[in-house]
Amino acid sequence: MEKGNLLLIISLFLNALLIGTGGYVVHKIGGVEFVKTKIQSTPPVKRDAAYYFTKKSVFEHSAASDVDIAFIGDSITDYGEFQEYFPDDVVLNRGIRNDVAKGVLDRLQEVVDRDPKVAYLMIGVNDIRYGTDAKDYESSVNAIVESFAGKETKLFIQSILPVNNGIFGNEVSNKKVKQFNDILKRIADENEIEYIDLHPSFTDKSGQLDKKFTVDGLHLNGKGYDVWVERLRTK
Repeated sequence: MEKGNLLLIISLFLNALLIGTGGYVVHKIGGVEFVKTKIQSTPPVKRDAAYYFTKKSVFEHSAASDVDIAFIGDSITDYGEFQEYFPDDVVLNRGIRNDVAKGVLDRLQEVVDRDPKVAYLMIGVNDIRYGTDAKDYESSVNAIVESFAGKETKLFIQSILPVNNGIFGNEVSNKKVKQFNDILKRIADENEIEYIDLHPSFTDKSGQLDKKFTVDGLHLNGKGYDVWVERLRTK
């Protein structure tokens, strides 16, 4: 038997073995329908699914009550030590890194049920990063707003922060940030919710996130959180 034919036979055998093994594994864990269900139930985040579900579970089992302030968002919220800025209040940090608007919606009920006096929403930069359609983003944010309907909570919608492309790269364009912020502003106006435009406090002369407020071009450093919280104190 020629060497080429032998290699072909070995290759075909190995492929058949892999296909057979894969089919057996799928069958053992519940079949194709089970796999489809698991894929469909994956949270709308591109990375850190384990972190998303872990944080969601921790949030839902929290015994927090008489909540004064809730911060809701992605990693920019997640990294903030807001309780230290408001030591006399009960503060919830409901940020999850890499989260998107649909992800917030899927875990929001435990926040709504705690009836915080004030809630600050900042979400959207990851929707831009991961290519969420603008209409889907708008639908999710509208649903977030509707979740607070009839509650005493005063909801604030905050703008998405600018990005410094010279540091972070071009994964997020500030032109797209403006487009999504226009959506947020429209939703706020339509629902008579106050919109907090943070851009003037964080942009440099070229419209980028000012280097003095960031290390990686996307997230805020300590000085950035000082400025953010000071803006909120004026509301």
